[in-house]
Amino acid sequence: MNGKTLRLVNFLIDSAIYFLIMFGILILFKDVIPQQNVKWISIIVYFLYYFILESTTGQTIGKIITRSKVVSSTESKNYFFLRIILRTMTRFIPIDILTYLFSFRGLHDWISKTTVNKL
Repeated sequence: MNGKTLRLVNFLIDSAIYFLIMFGILILFKDVIPQQNVKWISIIVYFLYYFILESTTGQTIGKIITRSKVVSSTESKNYFFLRIILRTMTRFIPIDILTYLFSFRGLHDWISKTTVNKL
């Protein structure tokens, strides 16, 4: 799998997992969560999905399946935790997904100085 294909497959798998998690939360807590709070819960779940998985293992479920991992793109491996916070927050910039049209690295990779490598 080349860089763009790998990234697309990771994105599709992770998006499917995220939507399944959100569907489960909304079904389980449908009588507890006011409709106006669903967007905030979805933002929190999205952030936590990427942040917890990538900061602890360097992999989301999509990356585990495709045998790839987030790594520092610089020689310095310091501050990886902070890079993952920045990487995760940058995913919320609307043009992030469009950056894949021009490069195999997304905006969240460039800003956080990370990349995804095949294992």
